[in-house]
Amino acid sequence: MRILKKVTRYVFVTLIIFLLATPLWIKAVPTKYISRMTGKVALVDRVVCDFSTTVVGKSMNPLITPGSAVKMSRCFENEDVIEGVVVLFHDGANLRFGIIRHVLPLSPIVYKVSDEKAPELLHDVILEDIAGITKDIDVRKSSYQPKQDAESFVLDSDEFLTDFYLAKIPKGAGIETSTVEKTTLFSRQKDKFCSVVVPKKNLTAVEIEIINTKTQEAISLGKNIIYDMSSKPTNIGCRDFGFGQGMLNIPSGTYRYVFLMNHQVLAEIQFEVR
Repeated sequence: MRILKKVTRYVFVTLIIFLLATPLWIKAVPTKYISRMTGKVALVDRVVCDFSTTVVGKSMNPLITPGSAVKMSRCFENEDVIEGVVVLFHDGANLRFGIIRHVLPLSPIVYKVSDEKAPELLHDVILEDIAGITKDIDVRKSSYQPKQDAESFVLDSDEFLTDFYLAKIPKGAGIETSTVEKTTLFSRQKDKFCSVVVPKKNLTAVEIEIINTKTQEAISLGKNIIYDMSSKPTNIGCRDFGFGQGMLNIPSGTYRYVFLMNHQVLAEIQFEVR
């Protein structure tokens, strides 16, 4: 009996500590994993999903009064994030309030978001950037006046790229002394992996990923990259295969090299590593 009481007390204390600590660690959990933890127990849903945050500044005024506490949820899916929903999103190292103005049906889905202070300044946001949402705010009196439909925000690669391809040079060599050979087949033992970008205009907010076609695992090769035509009309970047800093650490297999701008795919090339 005493043992049972001790076990019960231990479980109770552990549960209390868990519930008290949840708001601290749950903020670090990506939203895509949170849905797996919810939908079974109402108390758990409230603890895991619901949170309150204060609006600092006048970015959402007059829809949300400065200093107001806003109740939000970190448990949501793509179908919950629609036009008119107020979101709290990551803008670099900062969290900002905004309203979903347009939804671009891409992969991944891109949301055009702005606040009330600068409603025409639209941010490009994906689901992973959103920390919380609320549908409790009436945005019908928003100062934003849409001037174009969602499809018009979809980027056309022909407007931004003159040429884009993968290439190789001998392993350990430099581009100054080598001939860059266009290819989609690479040898880890003999080749250095290169990409060639010839932009039509200055490019900003570029992101490059390599995706394993078998596992769909993505490796980021850089974010917020800038291509300046005035200094480098043709951009050639090369790196050896290997485990060191600045090297391309991928095993043999088939991959996709993806060139994105504002989260939208401008170009994509499949290649093989042997």
